Amino acid sequence: MKKTVSAEQSCRADRCHDYYTAEWQKKSLGTPEYLFDLFAARAAIYGVESVDEMLAYGPRLSLKTQGFLGKPSAPMLVVNGEKDSQVPISDLYMLMQSGGSAKWSWVNPDGGHTGRSQEWPNSRIAEEVITPWVKARLEPESENKQARKGD
Repeated sequence: MKKTVSAEQSCRADRCHDYYTAEWQKKSLGTPEYLFDLFAARAAIYGVESVDEMLAYGPRLSLKTQGFLGKPSAPMLVVNGEKDSQVPISDLYMLMQSGGSAKWSWVNPDGGHTGRSQEWPNSRIAEEVITPWVKARLEPESENKQARKGD
């Protein structure tokens, strides 16, 4: 049975256009950063059985092609590494330059997927980048403004 992926399901902030191209998909299937069979994982998400079907299906999920870039959205923090072999860094830059709602990004110039590197393991990224960003978004507005006055 062929599965249909909706725009909402495909709306991952770090994947907006180049990720879905056949060129990137072919390149990324050989990544050593993914611990399992990457094709099997993507095929299950797309509901396809062959690499050719996956390569043909992916471009339909492009947020750029669908006209979603630059539209209002929830606040987002996009985290990536310049050397990511699973998600192209070009998508982060495209998203950040697309206008629309405010967005924040953190890029590790030496990092791979999600910005991970020896200096920046997942735990450090979570503690020093993601958690403070989430906490700042959850602060009541008056506390947030007072904290900014002290900066």
